[in-house]
Amino acid sequence: MRRFGAGHAVVLALSVAVVTAVAVLATQLVAVVPGDRGYAAAGLPAGPVVPEGENPLYAIQEVLERQSVALLRGDRGGYLRSIPAAQGELRAQATARFGALTALRVRKWTMTTIGIPSRVDDIWKLPVDVSYCFDRDDCTPVDARVETRWAVPNGRLQLVAYEGSDRPWDGGTALIVRDGARVTVASAVADPEIIDRVLRAAETAAATDDRFAAAFGGPPQRYHVYIAGDEEWAEWYGGASENAAAFTIPLAPGVSDVVVDRRTVTSDGWATTLLTHEFAHVVTLGGGSPPYHTWWLTEGIAEYIADADGSVLDADLRSVRPYVAAGKWDGTVTLGPPPLDTSLADANARYGIAFLTVRYLADRFGEDKMLAFFTQVVHRRATPDAASRSVFGTAWAPVAKDAATSIRAAAQA
Repeated sequence: MRRFGAGHAVVLALSVAVVTAVAVLATQLVAVVPGDRGYAAAGLPAGPVVPEGENPLYAIQEVLERQSVALLRGDRGGYLRSIPAAQGELRAQATARFGALTALRVRKWTMTTIGIPSRVDDIWKLPVDVSYCFDRDDCTPVDARVETRWAVPNGRLQLVAYEGSDRPWDGGTALIVRDGARVTVASAVADPEIIDRVLRAAETAAATDDRFAAAFGGPPQRYHVYIAGDEEWAEWYGGASENAAAFTIPLAPGVSDVVVDRRTVTSDGWATTLLTHEFAHVVTLGGGSPPYHTWWLTEGIAEYIADADGSVLDADLRSVRPYVAAGKWDGTVTLGPPPLDTSLADANARYGIAFLTVRYLADRFGEDKMLAFFTQVVHRRATPDAASRSVFGTAWAPVAKDAATSIRAAAQA
């Protein structure tokens, strides 16, 4: 995640929040009331027949299967078939969701019921696992779970409630989707200038990060960037932390989403730096969540990759210098994330120290060995000392000490 301050002085961080209940299947029902006759009034067939006293599991599976087929076929009428016209809000939400999913080129969409529906009064509750992915027939599926509620008025199954989701395509907001060679940009903001700027920046960033991806098993099938408006910024994936400009959410092996706050897309250069950093998380972490104690490496390497023109180094040093001069740093290079009550300036400095540490390793041992060290510590869970002995041929303590000396020298320059 990137944070910004005055003059776009930034702090960078990866969001590793666990994403669970997020995919909504077909309809985010707000009020399809048991016994509602809107189906008949709208000329729509009723749901499957459920004999009195029978558990509706098979009928639920039938409805979900029909809806999945319609979505993958691009059949909006079939997708909306189970929602009566009288349910205007519900139908509008489902229409927006269908539009977003098809624009993103959904290629896999399966819904698997979990267990047997449990009954409370006249409502049947049933969790459903969703597996989906975009763009290609061989795309890597992403899993999510939702909770559903069903009723059987007059012997016919009806979906009466659907748990909400915080994924960008599932908020009931229409998305404008644009494709580049390597990146898909989906925006909740109907601003062509911002969308074009983000797409240009993302394509430039992808070219940089794809080169580094060779050290981590290759680039992702495609990068996905979502541009959030004010409301979406507070809702998508649970919202970002204060002062954030963008964040990356790992979803599955090889799959991550990047979310950008439209208010921070102020120039092509800034957008390129921002997205190069976020895409660095995509390629170096491969859709996984890194160990907490490796924060300094995950953020440091993202800054290192984003520093193509030296602007990141300049910005970071502007934060590091006063931080070091004030005696706020004890020389530890294996820093953790800034505490929640840390000032923006001090948080920026911690990110800068992480970057300068990674840069020192690359300058001293070579970029290839720095990348190998990252792999050992972040992906193979080696200690810094074990990884240092294996990759650099020396213990970690003297390397860390020399890195700290280098950082202090840079801060005093």
